[in-house]
Amino acid sequence: MKQHRPIHVVLLACLAASGAGCTEGPPSPAASADVWEDTSVADGSSPDVGFREDTSEALPPVDHLLPPPEETGGALTTDASNWRFLELAEAVPLERIQRFSQGRELFTADWEVAPSGRPVIDGLGPLFNEVSCVGCHPSTGRPPTLGADGAVHPGLLLRLVRPAAAGTGDAGALAAPALADPVLGAQFQPRAVAGVPAEGVARWSDVADGDRVSPRFDVEVDEAYGALHPDTHAVGRASPHLVGLGLLDLVADEVILEAADPDDSDGDGISGRVHRLEDGQIGRFGWKALQPSLRAQSAMAFSQDIGITTPDFPEESCTGAQQACLAAESGGAPEVDEEGMAALVEYQRYLGVPAARREVARERLENGARHFEQAGCATCHRPKLTTPELPEMPLLSQQTFYAFTDLLLHDMGPALADPVGEGDASGSEWRTPPLWGLGLVEELDPTARYLHDGRAATLHEAILWHGGEAEASRRYVETLESDDLQDLLAFLRSL
Repeated sequence: MKQHRPIHVVLLACLAASGAGCTEGPPSPAASADVWEDTSVADGSSPDVGFREDTSEALPPVDHLLPPPEETGGALTTDASNWRFLELAEAVPLERIQRFSQGRELFTADWEVAPSGRPVIDGLGPLFNEVSCVGCHPSTGRPPTLGADGAVHPGLLLRLVRPAAAGTGDAGALAAPALADPVLGAQFQPRAVAGVPAEGVARWSDVADGDRVSPRFDVEVDEAYGALHPDTHAVGRASPHLVGLGLLDLVADEVILEAADPDDSDGDGISGRVHRLEDGQIGRFGWKALQPSLRAQSAMAFSQDIGITTPDFPEESCTGAQQACLAAESGGAPEVDEEGMAALVEYQRYLGVPAARREVARERLENGARHFEQAGCATCHRPKLTTPELPEMPLLSQQTFYAFTDLLLHDMGPALADPVGEGDASGSEWRTPPLWGLGLVEELDPTARYLHDGRAATLHEAILWHGGEAEASRRYVETLESDDLQDLLAFLRSL
């Protein structure tokens, strides 16, 4: 068997966006890329120096972390070679394709100001962030977020939150439900249709906190609206790549609850809990798990991001202080009806899941998977989930898939905390994000950023921001030798 020696090419990781030069960033050691050199000799033997000893037989198996690629997304698994996001899963039956196509039209359309010659896709705004769903969720995975010049790009939305009462803004404690800004509402919307003032301009800047640097967001409010409430905070929410949403939507509550351990009864330092919403449902979508279903998440995005009304959100996204917004012409009541919402959900439900990619030597992937488990990452990034029996959706019925999430809230420590919580989630609690498709995101856009506000420029940097329940995991990763670190990152990129 050929053996290969890794030659590490060091690439300095920095928080500055490309072309801006490196600023002093969070505590991320040099990231590196591997170039592999064939060092086998003619007779098939290999030099006896510079290689890791083969001890795989004595090491615990990691097959549960490296399932066959064709099992990644169950029946929705799609070949990952030369692949992009937002493609129809290959196994979707013919009878589903028409509804899928209808939903795709709504998802990819550039929405128009009402009235227009195409009433199916008019009703944009009056206030909005983007004109289409693909503006925030492109086929390349993730759009730009933090611009080199301080601009905030469409891939990052700003939530506007303030404490519900004095003393409830402690990010480390369970906060009372956050209030929206009384003038601009719950989300900053920098664009508007003609005749309606846009809400203003957002900028970001680096803020140092010890040896860490994170983005701070400032909003210059249009004079038509005055200023933000003095207690309002602008917090970033990066758009995720869309993978396997239909599968995650269908996981039974019982499966999510079985992994919850809010009181850390087993003493492992991990106390994941469900986000129980006001109506009793379990939240599972969004950085704070604020939405209980794919439909709810889609309707909220229509309302806040594009300004489209639906049966779920029949009112325009205007506050009482935004009179021009309230007076603007509507595209219908609602602008997307029940049939349209069903089609949009169907489209997202049957998007293909890219097969895990095994482009790196198996030995390296197994070593990376082993460190992933030994670091405790798999406790929250739960490899495997299943869907229940679903007679009405046989393709998605009783599917096993590998998203690497438990859909629970975890306290990630003060470094990652927002100043105010949302819903029942404190400022420092975040839903475990799925890891599948990360390598494809990086391949399609090497400048993609990570974590909830785009503060991490690399996967390694994202790991180094982990704290709270993940503090021990981060410290484990910090002790890894360069070869082992690269194997861990290679494993993450393979998912």
